[in-house]
Amino acid sequence: MRVLFVISTPSGIEPLGAMLLAAICLREGHEVSCAISRRGGLLEKARAFDPDVVAYSASSADMDHLREADRPLREWLKARGRRFLRIMGGPHPTFCPEVLDEMGLDAICQGDGDEALPEVLRRWEAGESLEGIPNISLTASDAPVKRLVEDLDALPFSDRGIYYELVPYARSSGLRSMHTSRGCPYKCTYCFNHVYNRKFEGAGRLLRRRSVENVLAEVEQVVRDFPPVRLIRFSDDVFVIKADAWIREFAEKYPRRIGLPFYCLMRSNTLTEETAALLAKAGCQAIGMSIEAGGERVRNKILMRNLSDGQIARSFALAKKHGIRTYATTMVGIPGTTVRDDFESLEFARKISPTAPAFAIASPYKGTAMWDAAVRDGHIAPESSPTSRLTGMSEVTCFTPREKKLHLRISALGPLYVTMPAPFHHAVRALIRWPLPVPNAMLRLFQISYYSYRLATRIFPQAIPRSPVALARAVLDNLRHL
Repeated sequence: MRVLFVISTPSGIEPLGAMLLAAICLREGHEVSCAISRRGGLLEKARAFDPDVVAYSASSADMDHLREADRPLREWLKARGRRFLRIMGGPHPTFCPEVLDEMGLDAICQGDGDEALPEVLRRWEAGESLEGIPNISLTASDAPVKRLVEDLDALPFSDRGIYYELVPYARSSGLRSMHTSRGCPYKCTYCFNHVYNRKFEGAGRLLRRRSVENVLAEVEQVVRDFPPVRLIRFSDDVFVIKADAWIREFAEKYPRRIGLPFYCLMRSNTLTEETAALLAKAGCQAIGMSIEAGGERVRNKILMRNLSDGQIARSFALAKKHGIRTYATTMVGIPGTTVRDDFESLEFARKISPTAPAFAIASPYKGTAMWDAAVRDGHIAPESSPTSRLTGMSEVTCFTPREKKLHLRISALGPLYVTMPAPFHHAVRALIRWPLPVPNAMLRLFQISYYSYRLATRIFPQAIPRSPVALARAVLDNLRHL
């Protein structure tokens, strides 16, 4: 079978889900290729590869574009006059199964596809029914058997070549991403994890982790087969939940066998004195540790983060003590809040002083608790599909146009306010409140430029491509997307 994986957006961060599924398909004897819909040429790529199966990997923010890119591809597939299968996996179909009917897909995968996709391909090739395959739905109302893949060590290493062929600068950047675990025990209302845990309760262990040996073996393989490698990015939702035998073994073996700096994601309640010391020992260069809101009412009553101001302040101080840089995101324009709350978040971020701060305008995604609350309170129409990203204007109805403009100004100028020396704070704050009109495009350009500069030079300096051509391509791709 010939399987064409379709992802939406090129970037220096590899699409781990599609690359892993490609490796699984190759192991089963199928042919694979990959296309990026935002670059155009999807139909041309399909004509050249002539797929039997088109497999979309989709987040909610990708959907408007993917629907548009899918139409001509679907028409061409039908015109060939032979059987084909269109299937979608990823967060969006998992939590919004109605996409199956909206796009006329043949199937969707909800949750883990590592075992489901090979069985789909086997049955499709044999002309058998796809009914009853765990995690596979054939209609939007299907309630398939749920199954979680528990033995992560049994999975092959991701097929990175399929992506680097399309995005060469992702390889020349020196940054390599991988997962060491699956699952998150926390209940943040803006995230899908709490819904996922409820949806797949009883289907297996929700929190699963690869062995240290398996992780190190993949890092060694990547270093050997895909040079240059200068920085490892562990993409787990929370890299360390507690100081246990796994992280102690990792902290002993990683610096001896790998010795490369790495980046990971943490929560303030998990960055204790002991975990910070273990991460520093292992070679952790930087962590992503979100603030999300500067006031406890918003953070804990609306976002359900369950983190006190003191916990957050201590965690950032611990990171600094152990020489670990911090990347911190904060949301503004959260439904149910006021502009005063946003300025409180701005001040809180300034006080804890992350290495690379970022401010994003909140976008409730369908299927999350934040979405449900926004619909219940009349802030979002149930049939709408907000897809605002880092630089998008708020799409909820509980804010005035002026407030939405302030959200955009805070998200654009907030990182500058947090990182500038004290004598400049008054001037930057005045710019944020400045009533004179400033084109949104100018604010967005400044936001993208300063955010990217700070992130690249402070958190991922090794990821900057050494080739001027690769660097220019990376910048252009990111500007086009953002």
